[in-house]
Amino acid sequence: MPVHSADPSPETTYDAASLTMLVVASMVGAGVFTTSGFTLGAVGSPLMVMVCWTIAGGIAMCGAVAYGVLARLMPQSGGEYLYLSRNVHPIAGFLAGWISLTAGFSGAIATAAVAFEEYAVPIRPWWLPQDACAVSVVVLCGATHGLRALAGKRFQNAVVCLKLLALAVFLGIVILKALSHPWHFSVAQNRPEWSWDLLTAVATSLVWISLSYAGFNAAVYVASESKQAGRTVPKALLLGTAGVTLLYLVLNLIFVTAAPPEQLAWQAAVAAIAAQAIGGDALELLIRSAVALGLLSSVSAMIMSGPRVYSKMADDGVFPRNLSATNGGIPKSVALQTGIAVALIVLQRLLVDLEVLRSSLLGLLIYLGTTLSLSSACCIVTLFLPSVRTQHTKRPSGFQYLASLVYVLATFGSVVLLVCTHQDDDQHVGWWHLTGAAATLLSGLVAWQFYGRINRDQDARSA
Repeated sequence: MPVHSADPSPETTYDAASLTMLVVASMVGAGVFTTSGFTLGAVGSPLMVMVCWTIAGGIAMCGAVAYGVLARLMPQSGGEYLYLSRNVHPIAGFLAGWISLTAGFSGAIATAAVAFEEYAVPIRPWWLPQDACAVSVVVLCGATHGLRALAGKRFQNAVVCLKLLALAVFLGIVILKALSHPWHFSVAQNRPEWSWDLLTAVATSLVWISLSYAGFNAAVYVASESKQAGRTVPKALLLGTAGVTLLYLVLNLIFVTAAPPEQLAWQAAVAAIAAQAIGGDALELLIRSAVALGLLSSVSAMIMSGPRVYSKMADDGVFPRNLSATNGGIPKSVALQTGIAVALIVLQRLLVDLEVLRSSLLGLLIYLGTTLSLSSACCIVTLFLPSVRTQHTKRPSGFQYLASLVYVLATFGSVVLLVCTHQDDDQHVGWWHLTGAAATLLSGLVAWQFYGRINRDQDARSA
């Protein structure tokens, strides 16, 4: 099988800087500002929280190396769909694309937009309908990226710069107050001992922390529209992931030591609590602004990345042809992505009002973290398939194979420990965390029966 080359594109919109910005925007969202409260409650000490974030950062760097290899071998848009459909089987790629359509992008966009409204509008005026701000943000980002790719890129870069500026100001204020503020490095009273319980707590934490690192592979989704994709995409993956990992470590060191562990453990708004403890209302307002900008950039980044997957699927005949990139279908894919995300926001509100849905943030973090990390790990496993190792002339190095293996083993190991050991109120709930992933795959198999038949019929006619 020949080496896959980049798809022809009318314009190469994304250079290395824009791709790096895309990676940063996709990674820095709600997770870093909310997850550490849950992690502190699970592992019991600020030191172990930092250990968890460091391990997760190392795993993400290994994943960035592995995805960089895949991007160099196949410098095309499509992400997991492209790699699994080419290297394993079309149905495997379709399921990966289905996961992207449902959980990976649409679900994450809807969640980030709703969280954006909560941070940007903490006190909702009587005339503003609930979720109206969330819907408006999704529609705004969809219109920006759908009407003109270059304008979308500039909007994305501007939001990321504003977000990083707000975080830089926050860090500057923290540095000025570092000597006078009482930092708390004590451990919680109910922390797990150095035993199997602590190991399982760390593994569980890694699953939901992994969602904060999930965007490390964002650049591969727009590879076909990138300049010299085989070189710029791997570079952007490494630079973006390394920079965000360093930022995460600094931020979390502040978040988990700014107040006593008892005030932070199991709290979602850990960043706001820490900012309030350090600088009062003014600093809390600043960190809320940074979180809101981070969520806005996440919505924008995912609406930019996701539709490239569906357009690639349409190119291959397993999605409607009018979404094909070669037929100018990317704006239509953006519209589809936007419409699904808006529908999920409305549906979520309806189910909550009917008291049918009572999904906590932690449950959502576990569902998305489990589903997306398993999809990424399965994608990286393809690098070890004999067919992949023989069909490409650009062979990965020993270090790249080692990094890929570390990512796969760490991901599967964390999920297995989570499923086998996680408890809530002394009830074993680990297996329930797989139900969401199983339901996603089952619905994807049903969809494949329709779209896969279209593809098989087209192949039969062409033969």
